[in-house]
Amino acid sequence: MHRALHSSLSSSVSGELAAVAAVTGGLFAVNKPPGISSAGVIDYIKRNVGLGGGAMPFDEHFENERLLRKAGKKIYRKKTPTSLRIGHAGTLDVEASGVLVLGVESGCKLLSQYLKGDKAYLATGKLGLTTDSYDAEGRIMCIRDTTDVTSSMILDAIPQFVGDIEQIPSSYSAIRVDGKRLYQYMRDGEKIPVEIKPRTVHISDIKLLYYRPHKRTSGSGTLQSEVYGNRVKMPAAFMEYFTSGRYAWDEKTVVGKEPCVGEYMFPFINQPNASTIQLLVTCGGGVYIRSLIKDLGEQLGCGATMAMLVRMAQGPMHLGRDTIDVHDLPYTARIVEAMRRTQIRVAETSASP
Repeated sequence: MHRALHSSLSSSVSGELAAVAAVTGGLFAVNKPPGISSAGVIDYIKRNVGLGGGAMPFDEHFENERLLRKAGKKIYRKKTPTSLRIGHAGTLDVEASGVLVLGVESGCKLLSQYLKGDKAYLATGKLGLTTDSYDAEGRIMCIRDTTDVTSSMILDAIPQFVGDIEQIPSSYSAIRVDGKRLYQYMRDGEKIPVEIKPRTVHISDIKLLYYRPHKRTSGSGTLQSEVYGNRVKMPAAFMEYFTSGRYAWDEKTVVGKEPCVGEYMFPFINQPNASTIQLLVTCGGGVYIRSLIKDLGEQLGCGATMAMLVRMAQGPMHLGRDTIDVHDLPYTARIVEAMRRTQIRVAETSASP
């Protein structure tokens, strides 16, 4: 599209969305897929909103950002053709997915309510492994046996993490220290200039949905321990992402077929015999789910690392019911409709006793 025409269209779209935002509150939620940053989603909106079928396909934008991250390059975002203000109510990590609440123009002023408000997460963790980042993106720091860990032990440990608790964020988090995010210090190989202090956070509830113990072997074959609960089945696109590419489990290519200290963890998240838990966590703002899983693992005496994370709800916004797909973002009418639906959802929630 010609630059002048694109600029004129962007100005028109910005005006329309700003006008709707002033009436509706300017909030809507998108289902962020794993593999792209929250900032990357906003950048896509700013460059493509209003272009409809003429927009860059989201998958192409996704792949461009993936290649930059794979090359270890910092993503410098060029000036967008629109002056539209868009913000989000709390970062979802690149590999996390789910509800990302966005504010348009005047809606940006309301985002702090969602940043501090209640959230719900579906988290998958691997027992017996700890990493330097507390998630599967980091290098393995310690490997411990999980043979004796039972579902009863996990259920007994969980109440210690409900209520107001002290939590130390990961050194790979987005917290700023001296104007620089912690993960940037780690990425650049620099020492963090201050000690990361514990923070008081609130966790309302933790449910153990599923536990698959380590599969033991004997001379007569595999011994299957009792599985607790039922694993929540994730959408096909989500599972395809976490079972293909660098996450694919292939015994021919995974060196030694067992994780080793110093290796990256991501090739092992689908290891068939690994101890796996699935938790549903309801909490307030500022909670780091990967820190929670790491601390739970320490309490069990075996260590644990977060493998997958989905934000199921943020405030009154629930995944699926209240979110639009990233492929809807170039269409102005779909964002307008999403803002209007959010206005109704927020009003219904406020009116509830």
